[in-house]
Amino acid sequence: MLNKNWVEELKHLTSIPALCGMEDRLVTEMVKRFKKMTDDVVVDYLGNVTATFKGKDESEPTLLVFAHMDELGLMVTKIEDDGFLRFDRIGGVPEKTLRGQFVEVHPTDGGDPITGFIGTHAHHLTPSDVKMVVPTTDKMYINIGMESKQEVLDAGINIGSGVTYLPDFKEIGAHQVTCKAMDNRVGLLLLLALGEHLTKNQPKGTVYLVASVQEEFSIRGIMPVFTRLQPTASICLEITSACDTPDLNLRYDIRLGGGPAVLQMNFHGRGTLAGLIPHPNFRRFMEKTILDLGFPLQRQVIIGEITEDAFMVTTGNYGVAFGHLSIPMRHSHSPVETCDKRDIEQGMRSLIEMVDRFDSSLNLERGV
Repeated sequence: MLNKNWVEELKHLTSIPALCGMEDRLVTEMVKRFKKMTDDVVVDYLGNVTATFKGKDESEPTLLVFAHMDELGLMVTKIEDDGFLRFDRIGGVPEKTLRGQFVEVHPTDGGDPITGFIGTHAHHLTPSDVKMVVPTTDKMYINIGMESKQEVLDAGINIGSGVTYLPDFKEIGAHQVTCKAMDNRVGLLLLLALGEHLTKNQPKGTVYLVASVQEEFSIRGIMPVFTRLQPTASICLEITSACDTPDLNLRYDIRLGGGPAVLQMNFHGRGTLAGLIPHPNFRRFMEKTILDLGFPLQRQVIIGEITEDAFMVTTGNYGVAFGHLSIPMRHSHSPVETCDKRDIEQGMRSLIEMVDRFDSSLNLERGV
């Protein structure tokens, strides 16, 4: 993939709708792609897709590399008599990004989506007391150009229909790419690049590549995979919030064009949702690999972001040695999620080198 136009590949991946719990189109795509790389492809009942690349030596440690397929969005909760749709959120959709946005509404039978948009209050008639207010979702509606509830039902839209942002992939300036669902189709892009590499370069120990589900909803969709495979170590591929915009003013020292980021710690910041502090030696191994390649390295510490690895680290009889590789991204959970092409390509190359180097010579014991 490094020798191909991977930007077009990323555009294709972001165009495929895969709302949490409704990832089937992307499940089909990933199965098709993985089957070109290995005969051992398994889909569990949740929709997680696992591709196994057998290692040269069964005594070597196993490595699981994963990225989530799903995207956040909305679900239809009511159809008004005049054809407007009411909705609520699936995942952390920010209300402030919704009004005036084009969306795709997905029929409950899995048919082709219908384009619509989320209405906004006519400016000239907006009451003064709400001009500066972001409304909650119960005060919003979707217009799909239909004039009655029956017309909506006849089109296959019903309570429970999923809604996703309309894809509008763009290259911005010399280095930036923007679209909905860059979180986490960028991770899938790295996963596919690694898979292509492994078809020609057998790993030392067995490597599992997993495209997982329901991260944006429950953060636990990949659990059956870890229960079944119990890998020695794992790398989570994700995005992380770049803070190099005027509003964030480098709250955390992560920026576009600064290279891939290796997680030091993340935490949700509320309740018992937990977070991840990676395995120290595995983290250092990942950092050294990036630096050995001559790439810039960013060190990620963030409160307010967690991903699936926060819950998988304690699975199995001995736990899992975890590392976390992130690509910086601006404007998270919006239709204009934005990454830097240099960070993505350096992330691809770094991941491939990490997997090539990973073997029993890396000491994963603690307290030694």
